[in-house]
Amino acid sequence: MMSSSTGFCRLCGRFERLTFEHIPPRSAFNEHERLFQTMQDRLEDREYSRFRKGMGGYSLCERCNNLTGAWYGKAFVQWTKQGFDWIDKLQTTPIISLPYYIQPLNVLKQVLSMALAMSAEASIPYHRELRQFVLINRMRHLPPRYRVHVYFNPNGQPRFASGMAITKIGDDGGSNYVEAEIALPPFGYCVTTPVGNYRSLAESTGLYEMTWFSSYSYNEWANIHLRIPLRETHESFPLDYRSKSEVAAHKDRLKKNSPLLSK
Repeated sequence: MMSSSTGFCRLCGRFERLTFEHIPPRSAFNEHERLFQTMQDRLEDREYSRFRKGMGGYSLCERCNNLTGAWYGKAFVQWTKQGFDWIDKLQTTPIISLPYYIQPLNVLKQVLSMALAMSAEASIPYHRELRQFVLINRMRHLPPRYRVHVYFNPNGQPRFASGMAITKIGDDGGSNYVEAEIALPPFGYCVTTPVGNYRSLAESTGLYEMTWFSSYSYNEWANIHLRIPLRETHESFPLDYRSKSEVAAHKDRLKKNSPLLSK
């Protein structure tokens, strides 16, 4: 990944020296080197990216990095630890409602700060409302055009993708802009902006919508029960939760239908 540089901070929008933002936070078990293919690698025909410090990038100024870490980081780590506790017990258990004792708004705002940190500089004006929502820690109620979903992610490769327009063909098809999808055990997160009257494609894949976490107050604790599904991530493309066998079968079909791929 790139070294320290100057640029426009994805949160405050100021031109500053940028610091490395761990996505998720370093203390949420994101301190080790990661080597995997991101969506950007795939688009640019690269084999993989190497994240030497853990997943993340140089996208936030020091002030915003420190503020969001102080406001939301601890709550996010506590949520992450509870997720790991459940993964150890669940394995392949069907979806059931599980209890959590967390600070919902803090957790949600950390997810959104991660999504913004992954975005391109050109998108900064587009996310004005969302940036304000994250930078005012006591502000409640997420801007209505955004949807945030979560899933358990015990298996597969990490996922680090942002800025993808996705259209689904079919009776319940729609169009979404995937602002970010981040997957690193125990959870994966997907932030979307549905287009027009379509519902989020993350919802149609059965992910759990956590947008309602924004109804809580800053630093408010809550006992809540959530039905979060298990999903696998074996490809870099957002909203792709096929199993290894499904991915392999799809690649076999492509080879059979393409003489060039079979050589």
